[in-house]
Amino acid sequence: MEDVPQIRRRRPAVEKKIAEITPEDVRVSLVGKVVKVDKIDYIFWLDDGTGVIAIECEENILPKIGQMVRVIGRVIRNEKVHIYGEVVQDFSNVNLEYLEEIQKLEEKLLPKLENALVWWLE
Repeated sequence: MEDVPQIRRRRPAVEKKIAEITPEDVRVSLVGKVVKVDKIDYIFWLDDGTGVIAIECEENILPKIGQMVRVIGRVIRNEKVHIYGEVVQDFSNVNLEYLEEIQKLEEKLLPKLENALVWWLE
């Protein structure tokens, strides 16, 4: 029998506000405005209204100051918590009010849907 290679999956990124990041978080998704960029060390700082956090990234994905972005990345804990940005998406054209409304609906409805699925599959 052949050895089947194990597929390592990343943990899903959890949508968070910067102030809500906990020690248990591994990967997060953050939306905010870029307030500072360090082109030498490939770091930028993201402000989402609840706090500011440093985002370490690759040189080819540095956003511009003032740009709205979504960052999906790993939480790194050294002296201070920062994020290793795996994905940086331009959110300049996203209506943030609609996005927040959708997130609130998901929080309210997804648990009900999950419970219904458990009942349906039993």
